[in-house]
Amino acid sequence: MNIILIILSSLFILINTRKYDNIKSDNYNNYVEFSFERNLTLSELISLEELFKSLFYNQIYIKIKVGSKQIEIPFYLYLQQYSFIIESSEVSYDQVKGLYNESKSKTFTSSNKIETFMVMDMSEGILSQDIFFIKNNTLLDFYLCKKNNDNSHITEGGKIGFKLETESAQSEEAFFLTNLKNKNLISNLIFSIKYDSEKNDDKGNLYIGAYPHIIDSNKYNENYFTNDNAAQIYTKVEWALNFQEIKLGKNVIESNCIAFLYLEIGYIIGTKNFFDFLLSLDIWNKYFNNNKCHKTKFNIDDYEKNIIDSKLADEYTIYYCDKDIDVTKIDIGELAFIDKSMSYSFNFSFAELWEEKNGYQYFKIIQHEYYNDYWYFGKPFFKKFQMVFDYDNKIIGLYTNILENEQTDNNNNNNKKQNIYIYILIIIGLVVIIIGLIIVLVKNYKKFTKRKRANELLDDNYDYETKEPNVVN
Repeated sequence: MNIILIILSSLFILINTRKYDNIKSDNYNNYVEFSFERNLTLSELISLEELFKSLFYNQIYIKIKVGSKQIEIPFYLYLQQYSFIIESSEVSYDQVKGLYNESKSKTFTSSNKIETFMVMDMSEGILSQDIFFIKNNTLLDFYLCKKNNDNSHITEGGKIGFKLETESAQSEEAFFLTNLKNKNLISNLIFSIKYDSEKNDDKGNLYIGAYPHIIDSNKYNENYFTNDNAAQIYTKVEWALNFQEIKLGKNVIESNCIAFLYLEIGYIIGTKNFFDFLLSLDIWNKYFNNNKCHKTKFNIDDYEKNIIDSKLADEYTIYYCDKDIDVTKIDIGELAFIDKSMSYSFNFSFAELWEEKNGYQYFKIIQHEYYNDYWYFGKPFFKKFQMVFDYDNKIIGLYTNILENEQTDNNNNNNKKQNIYIYILIIIGLVVIIIGLIIVLVKNYKKFTKRKRANELLDDNYDYETKEPNVVN
C-alpha cells in the first residue's frame, strides 16, 4: 500500500509540474512583434560626401496605424532617445509636416498644455492620447510634436525612444515600453532587435515584451544566454557596454573602454587609440598612401545637436577604395571586443568591416575628426549580433548559440522524446497502480473468505443443546 501511495504522489508531482510549465509560458509569453525596414534612397549621381553622410543615418522604422482614421505612421527607432513622439501635420510652414492630423481623429485627446524643451529635438510638445492598432485598439500616451529645434534630423512620422532614463524633464507617461506594459500588451520591459539574413540587409524584426527563449524555445535556449550590466557613465546608466580588452589581430590596442549602442547610426565609430594603431600599420599605408584607396570627410550637424551631452554631432573621416581594388588584401586581422563579465568576445572578421555601395567599398568604422575616447556601435554591430535589452534589470545580453535547422530539429525531437518518455512513465505508473489495486483486492477477498469460513466452522461446532435450569427445593 505504501508503494502505491509513493507512485501516486510521484505522478501527482509530475503532472502538476507539466501544468506549471504551461502556466509559466502563458504568463511570460505576452509580447508584440514588429517588422522594420530602413528609410534609405541613394541616387547614382550622389556625391561621395552625400553618399557617406546618408549612410550615417540608420533610419529604421516600424509602421503603426493611429487614430480613428487609422493613419499608418512610420515610427523611427532610437536607443539613445526617450520619448514616444508623433510629428503633427498642424505645424508652422518652416517645420517638417507630419502625416498625422490630430484634428481629424475622433479618438484624440490631449492635456492642451504646451511643454517647452530646450535640449532635445522637439522644442514644443503636448502630452496626448489616441488609439493605436497594436493587437487590438489600445489607447496610448505620446507627445504630439508641434515644433522642433533647429538642426534636428526629423521625418514626417514619429519616434520611439528606448533610452533608460528621461531627459529634459520629459514625462514618463510618454514612454513606449511602459505604455505597452500598462495596457497588458506585453509581459515585461524587454526588447530585442533581429536583422534578417544578408538577403535583406536593411530589414528585420523588433520583439517587445519577452525574452527570445520564451518567444521561440526552438531557436533560443536560456542556457546560452549571457549578459552584462548596462554601463554606468558618471551618474547615468546608459545602453552601453564596458569592454576589458579590444584586440586587433594579436595586439591589445585598448583596455577598459566604453561602447555606446546606437541602433540609429549606420557605422561603427572608432576611438583615437584604434585609428592611431590602424594608421600606423604598413599594410594599411601600402594602399592608402599610393592612391589605391582614399579618404573623405563629411559633417553631421543635425544629430543630437540640441542635447547637452551630444556625442554624434561632429566631422568624420571615412576610408574607402574603388570597386576594382581587392580589399581582402588589406588584411588587418580580426577585431575583437572582449567582455569578461559576459565571458564573450564580439568578433569582426576583416571582411565584415567592409561594404560595397554605389561602386565604392567603404570601411565601416569611421573616425571622429577630434579626440574621441568612446566607441559607438551602430548597424554593423546589430546586423551581426542579436542584442537583448532588459529595461527593469538594466542588462544587455545575447545568445551565444542560436539553434538553427538541424539543431532545431534535434531540439524538437529531444522534446518529443522527453514527452513520450513522460507519457510512458505515466502509463506504466497507472498500470502498476491498477495491478497493485487488484492484488490488494484479491488479498482482501481471500482474507475475507477465510474469516467467513472460520466463522462458519465455529458455528458448526457450537453445542445447541438446551440445559434445564437447576430447581432449588
